[in-house]
Amino acid sequence: MKANLKAALLTAIIYPGAGHFSLKKHLIGAIFAGVFSVLLILTMKDIFAVAQCTANEIVAGKIPMTFTSIFGAAKEPSQACAKLAEYKYLPLMIVIWVLSMVDAFRLGKK
Repeated sequence: MKANLKAALLTAIIYPGAGHFSLKKHLIGAIFAGVFSVLLILTMKDIFAVAQCTANEIVAGKIPMTFTSIFGAAKEPSQACAKLAEYKYLPLMIVIWVLSMVDAFRLGKK
């Protein structure tokens, strides 16, 4: 398999920066992976905040302890919990992932 295609696929399927590591471009790969990881952690923090808010509502009795009620609350959180979920880093994560794929493909051609 060609190096450029292999690097782009590794980045697309595994993680941003993975293709750079296969091309021996460790610094660039670490930068892409590091920035993406920080944004992923911040996004996971938002997800956990919504889950904790929903769990607090279940314990407080605002949501009945039935499977369908809990599933419905997970799909559509209450107004108070939905305010915690901004997911403002998601578009930037997608941009970094795409840039990493394009850069891996470009470096693999050299």
